[in-house]
Amino acid sequence: MIIQPERPSHQFLAISQTAHSWISGQLARAWGNKVFSGFRPFEQICYAAEQHDIGFLEWESAPTLNPATGLPYTFEELPEEVHFGIWRTGISQLRPVCLYASLVVSLHFCNLCARFHHRSPDGSQSVSAGFLKEQEEYQETARSLLQNDPLLEKALEDHVLFYHRDLIATWDLFSLQLCRGQFNEFKLPDVPTWEGGKADILVRKIASLEEIWEVDPWPFNVQSLATISEGKVIRRRFNDQNTMRAAIRDADRISLRFRFQPPAGVM
Repeated sequence: MIIQPERPSHQFLAISQTAHSWISGQLARAWGNKVFSGFRPFEQICYAAEQHDIGFLEWESAPTLNPATGLPYTFEELPEEVHFGIWRTGISQLRPVCLYASLVVSLHFCNLCARFHHRSPDGSQSVSAGFLKEQEEYQETARSLLQNDPLLEKALEDHVLFYHRDLIATWDLFSLQLCRGQFNEFKLPDVPTWEGGKADILVRKIASLEEIWEVDPWPFNVQSLATISEGKVIRRRFNDQNTMRAAIRDADRISLRFRFQPPAGVM
């Protein structure tokens, strides 16, 4: 769950991880132009982007109260064991629907794990090591099962899989920063371009009320883009988990619309 900073009215906006990943999928569908390369297989990657956080759905239907904040745990506050369990669930849920999407999401989560989860303070092996080992074995199994699919013949090469993993990471961060509601400007680093290149993308809010953002350089194949999602309004902090869950279940919802445009004069 993503919870935006407290507003002057003492209200909080909560956005589920699955609502955030919905935005990632919408970004994916419009991605690619003369500077930023597209991707194949198209539908499988779009599905991976849209559903990469599906494992959070059950937890967010009955979120756990963080007693330190009086609000649900955000995804960044969750204990590692819970977080890795949710990632495992999502990868497993994607497997019977689209094995290639499950494979790419597994690679994405392993990359996040390696970057943000480290050894325990006492020097012992953290729970992240078990997650990485388990997922590496799963990835080998998935690649073996997919290798005879003519539609995926080239998509299983290492450089292609890593390219798809990096695209998922870009869309994930793009959507996450929008939903966090903390910044009027942020950077997407090392975004893949044509022929193995990398570029940084600057995303800057230019109209607050309308949620219009300038994206430079422009990575999409349309002249402008709008994405839609939704959040729920939390009106207070809680000291009882069941009360919090009931309040979130029945909370007012609002539509979230983000609009994007290239720098003036680009298109």
